[in-house]
Parts: sequence; C-alpha cells; structure tokens
Amino acid sequence: MRLLFNSLISLLLITPIYANDLDFTIITSAGATADILQDGQDNDIEFDIQSMNGAVLDLDQIGNNNSIDVDVDGRTSNNSSMTINQSGNNKSYSGSFWCGHSFCNMTINQ
Repeated sequence: MRLLFNSLISLLLITPIYANDLDFTIITSAGATADILQDGQDNDIEFDIQSMNGAVLDLDQIGNNNSIDVDVDGRTSNNSSMTINQSGNNKSYSGSFWCGHSFCNMTINQ
C-alpha cells in the first residue's frame, strides 16, 4: 500500500498541469449565468454552446498570450448575451455566434 501511495505521489509530481486551459460544452441553458476569469499567462478558453436561452456569459482573460474560441449554434437561442474581455499582449478571438430567434448579442473588448 505504501509503495502504491509513493508511486502516485511521484506521478503527480512529474505530470505537467495546464490550469489555464478551459474547455466547455453546453448543450442547453435556460437562464444560465457564467462569469469566468482567467488571470495569468497562456490563457485558453474553448466554448461550444448548442442552445442559449436567457443566458448571460462573461469571459475575462488577464495576461499575455490569451486565446478564446467560441462557437454558438443557437438555432433555438433567444434573449442571451456574451461579453469577452481580453487584456495583455498577443490576444486572439475566433468563433461564431448565431442566434436563431429574438435578441442576442456579443461584445468583444481587446
């Protein structure tokens, strides 16, 4: 048992951890609110949403080498908003925001 414990501790100590990489997939939301803040270097967010109904999403990245990829396939989405704020050097945004019904908006501040 002690050998197993020591082996697990050794594995954890040599395995790299990428804390600034976030991958989200949301199938549907009804009145959802998400406020995500990444503070540091080499931040990365990949956000895939299939339906946003009454959702308010706020994605903030502080630091250098920021990257956000957003894909909203909102055929049934309505009354939703997304705000992306990036500060620092070497920042990038890519993606699409499609809202199939009433009011939806996206704001990007770089």
